[in-house]
Amino acid sequence: MIDKENSTIGDVKPSKNLSPDGLAPENTNSENFTLEKKPKKLFGIFSVLIRLILAIAIVGGAIFLAQDMINNRPEVVKRAEFERSFTVATITAQPQTFKQEILAFGEVVAALNLNIRAPAAGEVIFVAPNLRPGGFLEAGQVLVKVDPFDYELARSDAQTALADARTSLAEEEEQLRIQVLNIEFAQNSLDLAEADLERAKTLFASGSVTSQQLESRELLLFQRDQALRQAQSETILRKQGVLRRQSAIENALRSLERADRALAETTIITPFDAVVISSNVVPGATFGQGEEVASVYQANALEVRFTLSQNQYGELLSEGLIGRKLEVIWDVKPEIISANGTISRIGAQINAADGGVELFAVLDSEMQTSILPGAFVSVNLTGRSFENVLSIPETSLYSGGQFYVIDDGRMKSVQAQVLARNGENLIVDADVDV
Repeated sequence: MIDKENSTIGDVKPSKNLSPDGLAPENTNSENFTLEKKPKKLFGIFSVLIRLILAIAIVGGAIFLAQDMINNRPEVVKRAEFERSFTVATITAQPQTFKQEILAFGEVVAALNLNIRAPAAGEVIFVAPNLRPGGFLEAGQVLVKVDPFDYELARSDAQTALADARTSLAEEEEQLRIQVLNIEFAQNSLDLAEADLERAKTLFASGSVTSQQLESRELLLFQRDQALRQAQSETILRKQGVLRRQSAIENALRSLERADRALAETTIITPFDAVVISSNVVPGATFGQGEEVASVYQANALEVRFTLSQNQYGELLSEGLIGRKLEVIWDVKPEIISANGTISRIGAQINAADGGVELFAVLDSEMQTSILPGAFVSVNLTGRSFENVLSIPETSLYSGGQFYVIDDGRMKSVQAQVLARNGENLIVDADVDV
């Protein structure tokens, strides 16, 4: 039981009236319920206070300990600074005038290729012994002969036709000459008849001539006039005949010229000094008109075709490209074959593959004997001239456009402006005291 006056809690046994969850039933005295809850609330407040104080103490101790460690940390011993030395490769560069050397690559090509075709059909009766791949042909040399029998007959027929046309013209001209004489005779006869008629009219008026005689004179005059007109008409026809015979002669001459040309075409000759690329003819073979006999290229007329970048092209364009000298090198190891050349023309369009500009240079004829078409060669040509500049290796220029010089035993960076490339070197403009 509970003593209300002392408000102490004794050994109280659970009431039989409590519900299973430990709470008093609704009919439990309200005073007793209040006394049972007060101890639990006090215990909860004290627990929270204790935990809060403990947490503050831990955090404060940690802060104090950390601050103490910071304040009492040992001083860091600094390393002694020293200068490092490097061994570098150096070159001596003096400001001077440099000419840009441009290196390009290209291919040797023939300036003129020719496919020789048979202008006349027939059986081959002769082939030049040097008409083989690699053979050298001289200008005017006979390469191939075709059987000329049919062409000689055609020429003979053309000559006969020409002779007949000339004979016909001579006959027609003779007839024309006779007709001209006939006109003169008829004109004279007409003049006499007119004079005779005038006399007859005078005599008729005096009664010396009868009317019948006068009429006969008039009839004679009419006949003479008709004869003159007929001679004149015949002359016109003869003149037309002469023109026709002259046209026939011209046709016969053209036929003879064609026959002569066809006969000449049975012999194929070399138009210029050439080197044989391929040959498709042997003695005894029969060729149709227009079939390929051989393929050749003009000797001592080689070119080199090479490509420059657009930047290189622009640099050279200002100083002129056409006529610029260059050197071509063919490295066939162990030999190196070189030849000089001159830029002759610029390609028609930009190379779509690499964006470069194609150029062609003619090689000097006296230096072409050892270089063959199709050879891959290097091309060296001189570019622009730069005054008071340096030429340094490309590997010595660092990012940012600077390189290093030795100043009193130490390396010093110098800013440079790249003007051009010169092989593996760079031509730069830099403020360097030498």
